[in-house]
Amino acid sequence: MKAALIVKPKGEVKQQVEYAISILQKYKIIPLLENETVERLILDMPSYTIMEMRNMADIVVVLGGDGTLLYASRIFRFLKVPVLGFNLGRLGFIMEHHMEDFEKVMKSYIENKFLIKRRMKLSGEIICGGEKIYEEDALNEIVINKGAPSRMIELSIYIDDNFVTRYRSDGAIISSPTGSTGYTISAGGPIVHPDLDNIILSPICPHSLNIRPIVLPKTSKVEIKVETSNVECYATFDGQIVRPFNSENILRVTKSSGDLNLVVSPNRNYYSILRDKLGWGGMPC
Repeated sequence: MKAALIVKPKGEVKQQVEYAISILQKYKIIPLLENETVERLILDMPSYTIMEMRNMADIVVVLGGDGTLLYASRIFRFLKVPVLGFNLGRLGFIMEHHMEDFEKVMKSYIENKFLIKRRMKLSGEIICGGEKIYEEDALNEIVINKGAPSRMIELSIYIDDNFVTRYRSDGAIISSPTGSTGYTISAGGPIVHPDLDNIILSPICPHSLNIRPIVLPKTSKVEIKVETSNVECYATFDGQIVRPFNSENILRVTKSSGDLNLVVSPNRNYYSILRDKLGWGGMPC
């Protein structure tokens, strides 16, 4: 078995990476690391390009926070390999495993004691003059927001080619159920169980209080147009890829044809994760 080991190559993670490598090798798993990771962490082992890792990996092991897993989800998109995340960050909604449990988790995975959950992704297209000029997937969310901090933008919203509404705000978030506990929840959006296939559309600080988030079927096509001219706007994919966006563009979001296969523990349910991450009360009355 070969494992693509994905980590942000910062100096303080070297010890955890070396530990992970030693455990993988202990269980006869060949670790595959990016060229940049090996170089920056000064590791004495072979390194590979992303394309080589994509062709070789049987599993993707991610060390870091949710951002690192989102990066891994993007570079291994449309592949069916399972992804196993270990949290080195602070919150880590998607990264349910802890680094101190690395050996126990890997051993359980090898013994087929873990579940693989399919997580829906979004596909976003930027359209200009009827032509697609950019396309990218997102596991969490796709966001339209403004560059000018003191000025609102006016957005027109269409769902399945039907005009829905037009409102002034700081932008809009289109998220997956997995992303409902990310940027969307900060904007007042609902928490949607990640086993569901839905698209969540949430306004960012709308000028009118009657503009509310809406949960849509997975078959929906959401289109957003910026009606305000001469304002710098951006389309952001999972908080990592930023593209310029203006009143001549349309953002079209649908369910992606590719999913993320996330390795989860059968002994830990989604509600315990919410309790831990959101600081909800522990014991019932």
